[in-house]
Parts: sequence; structure tokens; C-alpha cells
Amino acid sequence: MGACWDVGETTHLDKISRISLCFPSIYAAAIDYELDPAHPTFHRMVIVGGRGWTIYELPDDPDSLLKLVFDSGNDMERDCCEKFPWAYNAVVDEEFAPTESMPNHTLWTWDDGIREDLLEKNDPEGDGCLDQGDGTPGACPMKDTMDAESDSSGAQIEHIEAGVVCGRLFSVVASEKTSVAWLYDITNLASPDLVKTFHLSPASENKSPGLAYNDGTIGEIDPENFIFLSKEESPSAKPGILFAGSYSGTLSFWEFECVEDDDDESMTTSSQEQDNTSSGVQAIGAATTFSTTVWALGMMMAASVLST
Repeated sequence: MGACWDVGETTHLDKISRISLCFPSIYAAAIDYELDPAHPTFHRMVIVGGRGWTIYELPDDPDSLLKLVFDSGNDMERDCCEKFPWAYNAVVDEEFAPTESMPNHTLWTWDDGIREDLLEKNDPEGDGCLDQGDGTPGACPMKDTMDAESDSSGAQIEHIEAGVVCGRLFSVVASEKTSVAWLYDITNLASPDLVKTFHLSPASENKSPGLAYNDGTIGEIDPENFIFLSKEESPSAKPGILFAGSYSGTLSFWEFECVEDDDDESMTTSSQEQDNTSSGVQAIGAATTFSTTVWALGMMMAASVLST
């Protein structure tokens, strides 16, 4: 399932006054709740499809057709295959949580209905692996599920958000079961620039979720929600993005470093990684000290491994 977001007024852009960001689903519906929330007006259903994300220009007349501004096509799958081949169309979800044989098996204790699935995913004679990352049998690391979703969900885009950072308009797109995220500079809506691709759970390459959770390296599995924080909202006084992992029950904070350009007084971002600089926006980097603090908080808040 997917959705569209009305980004709202974009007065710093030349021609497009309102934009909508969409990610894949069978459809996205335009329903107006503003005039009468009890009796909303259904305007249009848009068939989206695909495995990427799209920018549409919203018409002044809600009954008019949306105007396609940009579509990512198969960029997400190609980029993931290049940068994180072990996560290409892979899958890790709540069914990969540990059984009672491992600490922090709350999902096993809490939900009787999922036990059969957990046993299947943790059994090497079923869908499990002989080595879950420490030489013992259990749920498979993500690298051992590579290509599993190529014939169905593909890149599995889960969520998208847009925000203004350092004077530029960005979007972040994240996949559900592979935990890959893409940062785009969309200041030029017709030609978004991919600034950075990063994995929110790099430990998943070689560890089952249970192992990674118990040693504190799991990161975020199923980044179902994330938000941009301005420097005024940010606890580190720097703009950033707060990610929440639905299945992992964890949080991480990634921050931008805004640097003023003396030549044109524009704002750019910089970090430890100086790659993908074609747009003039260099990269996003993890706020090491703060992410450690938030990580500890996320571990205490999590009710279970891979709980929803």
C-alpha cells in the first residue's frame, strides 16, 4: 500500500505552486475532507503502480488531471543493487523475530498467532538458515534473502517525507523490508538529485534481527515513519531526520551540517562522506554522539524485537 502527500505551497520554486509526492500502491485517492469532514468529496482515483516514487503537480481544479513532474522509474532497485547488493529486493520483517531460544523474544510470548511463522523463519529446514550470524541456526541475515521480493514487491517503498533544510527542498524515501533510504534534493522538482543512499540497518547484512537487536546494532527495520526536524526542533541544534523502525522498535537521528557558500550565499550540507555532490548538496551524516543517546532510548522503549 502507498500514498500521496500534498507538500503544500512551494513559493521558492519558479512555476509549481503545489506539489504532491507519491509512492507505490495499487491506487492513490484524492478525497477532500476540508468542507465537510463528515461527508468528504471523492474527486479522483489515480493508478500509481511501479516500484519507485513520483512527483505530481496538483491542479487548481481537483477534478482535473494531475501533471506528472518526475518519476523515479527503476532507479531505486538499480541504486540499491549497486550500493547494497546484499539488500537487493531482500526481506526482513516481524516474522524474522527470534523464538523462545533467544533473549528478547517478547513477540513469541506476546502473540500466539505468529508462533508458527516464527518457527518457520527460524528453522533451517523451513525458511531459516543454518547460520544466523553467530554459527547457530535461526532466522536468516538479510544477505541470505536477497532477490526474494523481485517477483512481487521489489524495492518496497514504505514512506516518503519532504522538508526544507539549509535553504533547499529535500525528500527522503525509504524501503520497508530492506531498510534502505534515499535522500534527494528536489529543489528542482523536474530533475531531483540523489544526494545519498544509506542503509538504516547495516548489521542486518550478516546478522539475524534477534542477534542484531541483542547486541545493540540493529538500527531501524521497517522505517515506517520519519520526520524532518529544523534546527529549532532538533535536540542537537542542527537540522536532521528522525527515523523510527516499526519492527525493530528503535530510533536514530541523522543530521545535516549547513555551510554558507561565500560565493552565492546559498546553503549546502556536508558530512563525513563527501559524495554525490552534483547538486551542490554534499551529504547527510549520522550524528554519532546523539544517535548513541537516542539508540539507548530506543532500546529501552522497544516492547519487543520486531514488534509493530
